[in-house]
This record gives sequence, structure tokens and C-alpha cells, in this order.
Amino acid sequence: MHKTLDRFRDNCTDALSSFLKNRSDGKDQYLVLAHRLDVETSGILLFAKNKDANKYLQELFSSHDPKKIRKSYLAICSGVFTQQEARIENFLKANRVGRIEKMAVVNSGGKKAITDYRVIDTDKQYSLVEFTILTGRKHQIRAHAKEIGHPIYGDPIYSNSKDQSGQRLCAYKLSFFDKFLQKEINLEITPPFKLANFKEIASNGEHQYIIFNKPYDVLCQFGKDHRDQLSLIDYKLPKEVYPVGRLDKDSEGLLILTNDGKYKNQMANADSKVEKTYIVQVDGDITTQAIEELRRGVIIKGNYKTKPAKVKKLINFQIEDRVPPVRIRKTIPTSWIEVRISEGRNRQIRRMCAAVNFPTLRLIRVAIGDVKLKDLKIGEYSTFDPSDQLKQK
Repeated sequence: MHKTLDRFRDNCTDALSSFLKNRSDGKDQYLVLAHRLDVETSGILLFAKNKDANKYLQELFSSHDPKKIRKSYLAICSGVFTQQEARIENFLKANRVGRIEKMAVVNSGGKKAITDYRVIDTDKQYSLVEFTILTGRKHQIRAHAKEIGHPIYGDPIYSNSKDQSGQRLCAYKLSFFDKFLQKEINLEITPPFKLANFKEIASNGEHQYIIFNKPYDVLCQFGKDHRDQLSLIDYKLPKEVYPVGRLDKDSEGLLILTNDGKYKNQMANADSKVEKTYIVQVDGDITTQAIEELRRGVIIKGNYKTKPAKVKKLINFQIEDRVPPVRIRKTIPTSWIEVRISEGRNRQIRRMCAAVNFPTLRLIRVAIGDVKLKDLKIGEYSTFDPSDQLKQK
């Protein structure tokens, strides 16, 4: 959701900042995350776009006053509840075991935690439950669900679930009074899970691993900002899979999708170490000197020097045409290069090529580690087995 100690790991704050900057002709925009969500939790995030809004939102979220702000979550919990609604009220304290920090219920020395819950639907094994928090402790809902014997399905810390396809907890409602607009704001989204289709997923427990050849001008997400925009939802991809990492809207090529949360996290954590291969069409006949500079590392935005890269020029290179076609100046030749990097800064390849005065015309990712695009047509997908990729090493 936000910057962590791993500065190369993708996060919502950087992604949204980049989007707003591109929309405002490259000008940096004020953007501050007003609250936090666990990395395993999906749902509504609220950002402040100026200092006054940030101060007000910080005060709102820190107050936890239900008269001022109300936060509700939807979750799939294990088991059938005996009480259809109730309040959980106790004290929580952090307890670190190795590198994992868990919140434990204690009699003294902890912080007060209050959670209301209401069962919405249930079957023989699972329940769809709405949680509303009246305090804001770390892992509060997850720890409380475990405490009452109904851990959230897929929770990697507080449940014994072997399914690693993701935790079923979503911040789906947020209500507060906006003092600037002088009106009540009520936000609500549709969670990415339902009890009905969840039963099928939980019963077979099968993980899917997809290689998708993302076309140009397609958002690397299933939602849309407006009707005419293209996103992953416009392609006949398997249900319940989500992108691993990101690929810019104006870039093409290899995108991995999966419902295996553990694999997704492993790939995200290793993003700065896994070698990624790109095929790049640049404006002009790239020189040997420019290639050498790219290999050694160049200075890009933020006065950052890129790590050494593997770069080579491609002769007589042929690839499937892009739709729409690249705009090429008749009097200026173009050339193709292959670039391999083991880091993943925002728009890094484009900025590297611009730094040596050969702007990028077309950018295609063809490999992430041992996962390769191969001969997959634009807009098509295929499946792969990650264990087979490991065996090939």
C-alpha cells in the first residue's frame, strides 16, 4: 500500500503518484496515504491531495470515533457462528515470533480493541461476516476472528489454511463527514470475493498460473477509470486471478497472473533480484557508445544511477505488429535492442534509453526470470507450472 523498507517493491502510493503525474504533464502532485491496510487486505484506501485534507483525515482516522468515521470490512471466516451478531472487546498486544509479529489477546499491558460483527450469510463450512471496528489496532479484525474461533480464510498468520490464494478480508465501506464539502461521504465497493464462488475455489484448492501477452494501451488491472478504457477485464482470462507486479499501460508483453497468494508475494519480494528481459524499439540507429553506457549504468530521474545491465543490439529483428502501429518518422531510422535488468524502478527502461538520447518507441517484456513469453500472440494467454520453471534452472 505504501513505501516499505524494500524500496523496489510495488506499492499503491507510488503507482497512484505516477498516474497523477502522467495525467498532469509530468508535474509532481501532493499525495499522502491517510491510513493503512495490511498488505494481505484488499479494499478502500483514502489519499489526501493537499496538506489541509491530510491533517483533517489524519485526525479523523486517529480518533476512531464512530460518530465521525465508520469503517466496515467484509470477510469469509471458517466455521458457522452461533451468534449472528456480537461485540468483541478485549486487549491486544504485539508478540513477535522470529520475523513474524502477531497480535495476542492479553489481560494486561495491551491496548483496548473493540470490534462489532454481523453474519450476513453462511453454509456448512464458511460464513460471510461484516466487521466494524471501533478502535484501530494492528491486525485487529484478524486477531479477533481467530480469538472467537472463526479465523479469516487464507490468513497467512492467524489461520491454519493451506490455501495461499489470498486472504478473504476487504475494507468495503467507509463513511465520514467532509468538513470541506460540508456533507457526509459514503464509500462502498464490491469485494473481490463472494461466498457462492468461494465454495468452488475452496473445494478444489487449485492454483492457476497464467502468462498473458498484454497488448499496448491496456491497463494492468481488471477495473476501468472510464468506459472506453481497455483493461484486463476485456480479455477472456480465467476468473479469480490477479496480476503479479505491473506493466505500464503503454508497454506490452509478459504479464503473470495467479490466484496463488504465496507465489505472488514471493515474486513481489524478489522483484529487485529477478532478471527481466525487454525488447525495445528506439528512435534512431543506436550507437555502440550508447549501448556501452546502458551496460555500465546511466543517471535517471532522482539522480539515481542504474545497475549494470545486459544490453545488445538486435539485427533484422521481426515481431508481431502493434495495434495501433508505432508512429515512425520517415527520415529517421529505428533500431531494436534487448535489455536485461535485475531492478524495477518506475519506467526505468524508457528513462535509461532517454538518458542516452535514443527515446523508446515500443517496449515489450519477454521474460521474467525463467518464465518466457515465447511465441504467444498479442492478447492471448497460456498456463505454466512454476515448479517446472524451477526445474529448468
